[in-house]
Amino acid sequence: MRNLIMLATAGLVVSAALLVHHRTDEAAAQTRQDVQADVIDGNVTLINDVDISAQEPGVLTRLHFAEGDSVKTQLLVELDSTDALVRVEEARLNQEVARKEATNDINVKASAAAADVAQAEVDESIAVNEDAPGSIPQTKLRREKLTAERSLLQVDVAKLEYDVAGITAQIRGQQVQAALNSLNRRSVKAPLAGVIERRYKDVGEWVTAGEPICQVVRMDRLRVEGFLPSNRFPPVLMLGRTITVRLKDQLLARQLERLVNRPIQLSGRISFVSNVIQAGGEYQVWAEIDNLAIGSQWILRPGTPVTLEIQAPAGN
Repeated sequence: MRNLIMLATAGLVVSAALLVHHRTDEAAAQTRQDVQADVIDGNVTLINDVDISAQEPGVLTRLHFAEGDSVKTQLLVELDSTDALVRVEEARLNQEVARKEATNDINVKASAAAADVAQAEVDESIAVNEDAPGSIPQTKLRREKLTAERSLLQVDVAKLEYDVAGITAQIRGQQVQAALNSLNRRSVKAPLAGVIERRYKDVGEWVTAGEPICQVVRMDRLRVEGFLPSNRFPPVLMLGRTITVRLKDQLLARQLERLVNRPIQLSGRISFVSNVIQAGGEYQVWAEIDNLAIGSQWILRPGTPVTLEIQAPAGN
């Protein structure tokens, strides 16, 4: 009887141990599932590609680039500036004339002196009549007073003209700046660092304002895009999640890894999560990543097939 009890007890202990081990395995499997990273297909696109356009019409006189060149914010294109230089010089001469007029107060001083003389004549005529009434006819006295008043008004006119000359000098200065701006716009600079992808115009061709001359694409930083299943990756949890980008072509990846002597993998964070879930239950996300170069050539290019490894949210 005692042996039966001992055997039964031992069986219960073994069963309990097996149950605990089974639950531990289930928990470990669940944990592995929670931290498992899913891999999806993605594609590479550009963040910045800019058509460099002419801001002024003219003949293209010089190009400072060739297709495939890496450029920074530097001079790329020069247009004929002969007429623009003439307009700048004309504006500067007009400004100089206006500046001289604005600093010339001779008319103000002359008008003030004339007003003083006219008023003195009025005062003298009044004094004469006080000593000898009727010596100066009233008609002449009224004429002298009118002349004095007109002289005072002429002082105000001279001051107004002097002020207007100062404003005109400022306007001429702005015209000089406008002419300089027009001249500077004939030298076109790259708005961003990148690579010359294509050229639309050649030296000697006429370009109109707004017409593209070349295209610059940014290659040091790119965007990777993909579609995630909403049942596996809740959209509300994905913004800011880290992703790892690898080349989809394994043979190419191994060849490049031998060149750089390290694995080809790039990291980034999801910066956009679409609000639209498509018919298949997927939605679009993208992340920005820093590209990797071998010499002057970039590994990732727009259209390169890649895989995106994304950590699945815990609790799935």
